[in-house]
Amino acid sequence: MWTALRGLLKVVGWLVLAATLTANLYLYYYPLLQPAACTWRADSTVRLLAFGDPQIRGSDASSSYRTKLDLYGNDHYLGHIYKTLIGALQPTHVAVMGDLVSSQWIPDDNFYERVQRYQKRIFRPELLPSGTDIINITGNHDIGYAGEVTPERVARYEHAFGQLNFIQYYGAEEKDKYRIVVLNSLVLDGPMGHDRFRQEAWHFLETVVARDQFTGPTILLTHVPLAKPEGLCSDGPYFTYYGEEYGRVLREQNHLTEQTSQRVLDLVFGPGNPHGGVILTGHDHEGCESTYYYKEGRWAVSAGNPAASNATYPGVHEITVRSMMGEFGGNGGLLSGWRYDNEWNFTFTLCRFGVQHIWWASKVLTGVSVGVAVPVLSLLYLGLL
Repeated sequence: MWTALRGLLKVVGWLVLAATLTANLYLYYYPLLQPAACTWRADSTVRLLAFGDPQIRGSDASSSYRTKLDLYGNDHYLGHIYKTLIGALQPTHVAVMGDLVSSQWIPDDNFYERVQRYQKRIFRPELLPSGTDIINITGNHDIGYAGEVTPERVARYEHAFGQLNFIQYYGAEEKDKYRIVVLNSLVLDGPMGHDRFRQEAWHFLETVVARDQFTGPTILLTHVPLAKPEGLCSDGPYFTYYGEEYGRVLREQNHLTEQTSQRVLDLVFGPGNPHGGVILTGHDHEGCESTYYYKEGRWAVSAGNPAASNATYPGVHEITVRSMMGEFGGNGGLLSGWRYDNEWNFTFTLCRFGVQHIWWASKVLTGVSVGVAVPVLSLLYLGLL
């Protein structure tokens, strides 16, 4: 009987070791298993790695041990995705598409505790290749929707993550130049409680973006997607407002309004998108792709990334980046941009890790292997058990 038991222990031990090895190989090399989705185009000048809506949650003294453990694991799960893709892909840019934390209503101490975790556990700047920019886009859970934005929320966000609206230029030679425009779209529609933020955003669009005479392509990074009809994406048109006692200010929105969307497209890309470009947004956790094309003096939208055969000008592809949260599959979005025949082209793929249980399973298996399987097998083969 003891001989049979020893044989069973050996089989179980080797199975645990094999499962541990398989889990860890997947954990650290999963991009290699998805070459079509997890690699750039070989000739890409732009290699922008985008992460949608991480929504870092928090705890307090009253939270249970299980809650704190779950948050710890979730931080390291998200951080693992970031670290793995940075190491495997060596991007030129990293963009986090808003909703960096999970609530605009938290007090300052909770906010900065999440900022600390965001920068030390998850999106660690020291892991970036030299010269790679990390770009944080503000979301509704960071500063609130238009009716919820306050000077205090904006101040703490900018202190932790940087400006709400800015523009950056890239490319050494004229023909290779492109620009990235980061826009706080949460304050473009209203009514809102502090109108100066809306004025600042529109002033930025009208005087900085539209008037700089730039003739290269534009990558627009913003949180709230542009207007589109029901059925094109998971989120349909939706607006709600606070009551009369709060001045009927904007409480929530899925998209920008049609009027705002038309203005943004005209100001950022120019009527007809003469120089090319692409839009990355967040907010809709399911992700979506659509194309805005210019015809008869205004922009229309269609699903996916089609070449609109009836369009007068090339379309602007809008990609709503699927969330990187575990329940949505731990995604990283790869935007490749390159020049061909004097024209810029952009493609987008989604590199998926999988649910957070995969990360947990690999850690548990590793612990069992190191703590149990390896010692037991060693004792068996030494004849001490």
